[in-house]
Amino acid sequence: MIKSVDIFLIFLALAIFSWGIHKRIRLWHIGKKDKRSDKMWHRIKSFLLDGIAHRRVLQDLYPGVIHLLIFLGFIVPFTVIVITQFIFTLPIALARLISLILDIIALAAIVSLILAIYRRYITRPSRLDNRTDDLLSLILILLIVLTGIILEGLRISVIGKDVQTWAPVGNTLAALINITGWDNNAKGLLSMIIFRVHFFLVLGIIAYVPYAKLFHIISSPINMIFRSLSPKGTLSYLNLEDEEAETFGVAKIEEFTWKQLMDLDACTRCGRCQDHCPAYLTEKPLSPKDIINDLKDHMHRRGPQILDARIKGTNPEEVSPLINSVIAEDILWACTTCRSCIDHCPVFVEHVDKILDMRRYQVLMESKFPEELTAAFRGLEKNSNPWGLGYDSRADWAGELDVPIMSETGEKEIDCLFFVGCIRSYDDRNKKVAVAMTRILNHLGIKFAILGTEEGCCGDPARRVGNEYLYQILAQTNIETFNRYNIKMILTTCPHCYNTLKNEYPQLGFSCEVVHHSVFIQENIRNGRLKLNHALAKRLTFHDPCYLGRYSGIYEPPREVLKSIPALNLREMKRSRIDSLCCGAGGGWMWMDEKIGKRMNIQRLEDALTVNPEWIATACPFCVTMFDDAIKDKNMEKDLKIWDIAELVEQAMFGIK
Repeated sequence: MIKSVDIFLIFLALAIFSWGIHKRIRLWHIGKKDKRSDKMWHRIKSFLLDGIAHRRVLQDLYPGVIHLLIFLGFIVPFTVIVITQFIFTLPIALARLISLILDIIALAAIVSLILAIYRRYITRPSRLDNRTDDLLSLILILLIVLTGIILEGLRISVIGKDVQTWAPVGNTLAALINITGWDNNAKGLLSMIIFRVHFFLVLGIIAYVPYAKLFHIISSPINMIFRSLSPKGTLSYLNLEDEEAETFGVAKIEEFTWKQLMDLDACTRCGRCQDHCPAYLTEKPLSPKDIINDLKDHMHRRGPQILDARIKGTNPEEVSPLINSVIAEDILWACTTCRSCIDHCPVFVEHVDKILDMRRYQVLMESKFPEELTAAFRGLEKNSNPWGLGYDSRADWAGELDVPIMSETGEKEIDCLFFVGCIRSYDDRNKKVAVAMTRILNHLGIKFAILGTEEGCCGDPARRVGNEYLYQILAQTNIETFNRYNIKMILTTCPHCYNTLKNEYPQLGFSCEVVHHSVFIQENIRNGRLKLNHALAKRLTFHDPCYLGRYSGIYEPPREVLKSIPALNLREMKRSRIDSLCCGAGGGWMWMDEKIGKRMNIQRLEDALTVNPEWIATACPFCVTMFDDAIKDKNMEKDLKIWDIAELVEQAMFGIK
């Protein structure tokens, strides 16, 4: 009778589990289609490394190890039980080894669960928002592991030494139980009671998983499998000529893709994104974690209404757009698109694309955006640069330098096009970098040219604030020029231009080799063509630009360049490489004023000052400008200088001071 009831309860728990999974998947599919089934082996490999082996989780070592041990304590015993009970019996030698492993894992899991509870409810890191569900999940798993290991001790206590078991923890518990003097009948009764408790706890947690935070056991690995495999800097393409599209961008939860909605359920609320968000760290209203969870809560309220309406063949009740009803405007516009949230998320939640999709709707459909962007849009529309400065002055930086211009040379074959970019062309401080790069190219004998007045903005400033229409106009104009001159290789000193030209122009039908100057210089130092003979005896720290590091994965080339300069003392900031803090210029903030909290460029300068540098180096015009402003704000112009790596190479080549 008990066996029949147990079978019924097992099927009931599985039925409740399956129904919960079904409801979650239906909820995701209120979203739009999104193809995520390509390169499946690569996706499975990511799941094995990041989901099973916890590669990303372990980037934050202490909580990462705790999570890994809890995961193993939960999944390994379950897997072994299924194999041994329903598939085959293990050989004695293998059974002994597995029993030892299970014993160690169980003990480690118990310690980890206690540490997790202590961390959440005693030390209470600010990034964690503890809910009842969090504690209940931890206690359930702890009770399951504890009752399981107590059962092992009782079994050994009753049967004595077991040739199939190597269980030091179980043997220790058995010895303690034997001290009580209980007879086997008492031990048997206690075993039966604890087994029933263990059994019901296991069934309970199986049924509970789809309805609680524990659902991330399922949703997070699936999210890893279906994560974006496109280049990191590529935003989704928006077909502005789609006659069936009623709106562009995202105003309603169902206008996200199914994968974007899956993201919401995959989030574990660990807060790592928040801990690394420059906006949050400088007291802006943005928390990437809160954006995801506010959208998730809205999805779980709104989704069933949409599904019911679809079943009935009616339209769901109208609701207010997401902006200002779910996500405040100040939150939406606080993002610098630095991507730190995504790169630190252990389950590959894609925060930035959701923010930019909502920005697209605000700009394209509502014409609502920070007023400072009005002048930038007007300048881009009129003169293809955010300041609206004249086309005819775009190449003035070149002065009397020997800089060939494509329209004047009449030469069809060049080694590369030097795409200067707006900031290097018009900003007085950054013009010096364009000059330095030109001197390096001429010294190398590289056959290059610039477009001069035919060069236009790459479109990044427009696209990152949601003005997809303006971006595509700017991009198409450049593409027509590139095609007219049959451009095969582009060199740029701007990571934003680099990302846009290399990763996003292919969406519009143009692709060619694009090289960032840090990589170009590194290669020419390696092959011996660039000789850096002049010492620069200075203490220097390097700031990783977001669009060079996190977006493009270029961390070592600029460092290798700096290490090649004689006497230069390179000192690393604590927040460097993937942890580098944004300077505050991305996502349109180069043209907006920070009115809330601490200025990001000041915070980043203070990071640099902790290593006592005389110079700061970077490889991005945005970063040069932001550091230059911060240095002036702190009245440190006499004590501290900001350089682009091209300027330092120029000094080391020619002895310029």
